[in-house]
Amino acid sequence: MCLDCGCGMAHDDMGEPEVHLTYEDLKRAADANEVTVREVLETIARTAEKDASAHPDEY
Repeated sequence: MCLDCGCGMAHDDMGEPEVHLTYEDLKRAADANEVTVREVLETIARTAEKDASAHPDEY
């Protein structure tokens, strides 16, 4: 259904584009920042790790 539910269907927002993240969302972010989708994913992981340290109650 998307990148966030675990079903493995990275291009399908299941009719809820305002709710679920898809590959296309990441591609738009990558293009806007002139990086690859892989780099966007790595940046998200690093940012989440840093934010989790600063705000553990949110995770």
